[in-house]
Amino acid sequence: MKLTRRDLFKRFGVLAFALTPIARAMGYVAGGTFEGAPRFVMFFKGGAFHPASTNPASLSALAGTPIAPLQPHASDVILFKGMNIHGGSPKSNGYQEEHGAGLLGCVTGNSYKYSSNDSYYAYTDHASIDQVIADSYRARPMLSSLPFASLCIGAGAHSDADNVGLGQRYISFRARRAGDTQYGNAIEPIQDAGQVYDTLMARVTTLCSTMSNQPSGDRERLRAALLHQKSLIDFRLGDIAGAKRALGMDSEHARKLDGLVDGWRQVESATNAQLQAIGPTSPPTMGMACPTTARATGNGANRSNLDQLSPVHDTMIGLIRLAFEWDLTRVVAFTLSGASSGQSCPSRGVSQAHHSLEHSNNVAALNTMGTYYSEKFARLLTELKAIDDGGGRSALYNSAVVLGMECWSNSSSGHFLTNIPFVLAGQGAGRFSTGRIVQAGGRNNNDLLVSVQNACGISSSTFGLASLCQGPIV
Repeated sequence: MKLTRRDLFKRFGVLAFALTPIARAMGYVAGGTFEGAPRFVMFFKGGAFHPASTNPASLSALAGTPIAPLQPHASDVILFKGMNIHGGSPKSNGYQEEHGAGLLGCVTGNSYKYSSNDSYYAYTDHASIDQVIADSYRARPMLSSLPFASLCIGAGAHSDADNVGLGQRYISFRARRAGDTQYGNAIEPIQDAGQVYDTLMARVTTLCSTMSNQPSGDRERLRAALLHQKSLIDFRLGDIAGAKRALGMDSEHARKLDGLVDGWRQVESATNAQLQAIGPTSPPTMGMACPTTARATGNGANRSNLDQLSPVHDTMIGLIRLAFEWDLTRVVAFTLSGASSGQSCPSRGVSQAHHSLEHSNNVAALNTMGTYYSEKFARLLTELKAIDDGGGRSALYNSAVVLGMECWSNSSSGHFLTNIPFVLAGQGAGRFSTGRIVQAGGRNNNDLLVSVQNACGISSSTFGLASLCQGPIV
């Protein structure tokens, strides 16, 4: 028997807030202990880290590299050295352009196409890793009730020439269907934080307000709700005892649920106090409010200044935490920058577009930009580690988070799809051994995506182009 968060609210009202971590730890919430169904985040940052600068001897020696902000999370990450995208050269329909190859290779590991031989119009017929995982989860009974199969968000998700580069802002794709337009299978990232907030909080508020005994309205309605709650307490105590018998909990789990009995007694005492406070004429003095925060603000669309985008990036990271805390989704695609990024960071002395820095081989400025993106990635890891999934595990432990990127350059002509410093964070609910550097030796990021999909319960030794795959790399 599996209990969803919805079931918990129906059975236990607002006490479900206390019960959920315990139930999840015991594997009775949808998805169980996350084994075989961890959370997944594709965190895409645009241009690759400067490879020569991202070459630490160990994860304890990140100082001076653009991934130095990941030092506090060194035990939770894997850094890949010598990893390629598309075998180090574009794999397309004869057109040699690396931005499309880098972006679409990163997320789909598959072939792609161009329109009118224009590199900025790269598109694909194939599903991205986030959508493959989301589809798999959607088909599983224990995960089918999640409100959102996936969440695709962004802030500054466009290129330095987005007027001719629509495809550069998409990182999430479903498999092409008959009748789709060129970008008909692409999933637009939501860049308005308020819109993301409203979408998530509509579900959070619904879960809280309609599935608890939260009283509202006039005094008589409040009294009726409290009396109803009081009458249910003995039933719920009996329900806990029945659950222990039906689910066959061991003594450790039984003790955890026995601890809830005290909680119910406290609820009973508080209910009696509320009834006394109401009296025959006095208005209600307390009610249980749904959890909420101030409405998020900020829009990253058409912005390229990281000084302006930074608070939007932070807000989006906070919303990812909200979505995961409430089990609203298991899959997120987060785009901080499109391919051939036009972003700059004036407050740190970088006024040129990121893409231009690559072609001028401005290593110092490139590393400044890389450090910024690492800081945001580290912030996400901190937020995930702060979520208690029960059983002594954090949401970061129960996640697979890929720091994805595209090509790099060090000259006025050409780009490189070799030696891309991909990062994987989180233990994938026990699947990954982190805190190490993996020498990829020219293997493709396809093998990283194979590892991720295997952790997510998808048994396959290939992802994307089979010719680029050797099997799981971790």
